[in-house]
Amino acid sequence: MLKLLAWPVRFAMIGAGVGAWLLFHALSAAPGLAERIYGNGIGPLLASMLSSLTGTVPVSLAELLVLAFLVRQLWGLAGGIAEVRAGERGPLGALLAGAVRLAADLGLVVALFYVLWGFNYARPPLEQRQQWNGREADVEELARLANEMVEAANFEYAGIAGGDDLGSPSRAPARGELIDQLDAGWREASGVLGSPATAVTGFGDPKPLFASFVLDYTLTSGFYFPWTAEANYNAGTPHVSLPHVIAHEMSHQRGFAREDEANFTGFLAAAAAPAPYARYSAYVFAQGQLLATLSRYDRDRAVALAANRLPGVQRDLTAARAYWAQFEGPASRTSRSMYDAYLRGQRVPEGVVSYSRSVELLVAYARSRGGWLVRR
Repeated sequence: MLKLLAWPVRFAMIGAGVGAWLLFHALSAAPGLAERIYGNGIGPLLASMLSSLTGTVPVSLAELLVLAFLVRQLWGLAGGIAEVRAGERGPLGALLAGAVRLAADLGLVVALFYVLWGFNYARPPLEQRQQWNGREADVEELARLANEMVEAANFEYAGIAGGDDLGSPSRAPARGELIDQLDAGWREASGVLGSPATAVTGFGDPKPLFASFVLDYTLTSGFYFPWTAEANYNAGTPHVSLPHVIAHEMSHQRGFAREDEANFTGFLAAAAAPAPYARYSAYVFAQGQLLATLSRYDRDRAVALAANRLPGVQRDLTAARAYWAQFEGPASRTSRSMYDAYLRGQRVPEGVVSYSRSVELLVAYARSRGGWLVRR
């Protein structure tokens, strides 16, 4: 009897997933409506309430839920094999039942994804919401901003190290202190971005992952888990990148779904933090983005600007590159391809290339404040 009752429930779960997906595409055709109803209404309310709840748990629930989902699928597979062996069901019937069961689980996962966070992809781009324009930057503009970020990172590093080079890679503050600093930075950045007031309960703290070694092999420094509204980060991330990485995942918590927007708003929050290491990480990130773009048009000039880094800053960047280089391989390439497909499925046509589009937002922000990124 219970098995008979399960079938309508499973089809309802499949329908919920399909319905949420169709609604997402409908809202994508009306981004202004998505912004009013979801972006400035129910979206941040749900995210902040869920994040505040899961934030009371000191470990990442994301890892536990992923593990539970995998165990459930394996348990169902084992049960289906046992039914076939016992003659209770034929192979075709067991395969059909298993497919429906998996589709039902995925339907619920998809429905919750969109309701809890995914509809953010249907909102207008941040540049449009802020009425900024960062397009068609020329070489001189890119070079000026890149130089500003090189000098700003040098200044913060010298203050941290008390000189040009510590002699070893620099280290970020302890987790609690760093998150407090980034929270303060986010309060200031929210004023610039006009973040909605419906995030009434705030957000839980970002969490390091026990399985960070898995993320190493996919070259992933962090991820946002919409089903628990948790900002998760790879504990092995090189320290020079860590504050910006955490701020990036905090951006996703706050409804900035697109990767270029999370990159930029993470920069904004880290650059507004009251402690120098968070600002240093923000400026190192921004100079990397700007120099990479500049090098496509004037490689010699980009190389010359990079050569102005303090030895200690260059040491940090060299150590960070060496850390990630050791994990490059089939797993990282497969992960990149899968995430690229995911982003394209959420109407981000550039896929993983969208990470680098934050340069346009950096330029737009600088133009909105007299041509500079650092407060003057």
